Formats: sequence, C-alpha cells, structure tokens
Amino acid sequence: MEKVLADLDGVHQKILTLVTPMPEEKFSGRIVAEMWSIAENIHHVTIVENRYIDEIKKGLENPNPMGSLRRLFQVPGWMAEIRLVKVKAPTFVEPLNPPPKTETLNNFNKTRSELKKLCQKAGRSGMKSIRIKHPFFGDMDGL
Repeated sequence: MEKVLADLDGVHQKILTLVTPMPEEKFSGRIVAEMWSIAENIHHVTIVENRYIDEIKKGLENPNPMGSLRRLFQVPGWMAEIRLVKVKAPTFVEPLNPPPKTETLNNFNKTRSELKKLCQKAGRSGMKSIRIKHPFFGDMDGL
C-alpha cells in the first residue's frame, strides 16, 4: 500500500511541477481540436478519482471481495497507463467545461488527498475486500 501511495504522490508532484508555472491560456487551450487540453485532462482525473472515492466508500461499507480465481484474471491497473489503444472516456467522466486553472488544481489536490486518506485508512486488506466496476476493464479490487 505504501508503494501505491508513494507512486500516487510522485505522479501528483510531477503534474503540479509541470502545470503550476504554466499560463492559463496554455493550461486551458487545446493544441489539437480533437485532443483534451491540460485542464481537461486534470479535470477528467479529478472526476474519475471522485467516482473511485465513492465506489471505495460503498465497497468498504459492504465488502464484496472478488474470488481468488476471478482475481487471477483481473486486468492489472497499470494497463490503464498503456495508450496503445485509445479508448473514449465514458460520458459520465468527460471533462466538460473545466473550471479555471486555480480551481482545477485545488480540486485535483483535494480529491487526491481524500483518496490517499481513504486508502491509508482502509489499508491493503480493506482495499482488497472491495469490488469496483471499471467501465472498460470490468470488476477490479481496490488495489
């Protein structure tokens, strides 16, 4: 669990280091019309993490662990990082109209902090005891 949280912190810090000094126009503007802006990407991550926070809370209230056989065939979480196949985000997590830069980053920081606290409180065993429905990968545990 510590490694997962450390990885989350590392990525969070890299993002903030890159975008904090960036002017609002560059942060919010699309380089290519068909691709999301930096603001939209960060807003999307915030929306997704808020959904996961809700799913984790529900899962911890009513644990429904995946069976060991099903866990063997679970798609590993790192697969989401591989961008060989572009998957369109479901409409419920599309970053429509992200707020201004300061608010986007504040929301991102707040959500990431809440997610980390929840994961720390649940611990590895608690996160393994829940089932989260991923729109592309199917059922996954909290790890």
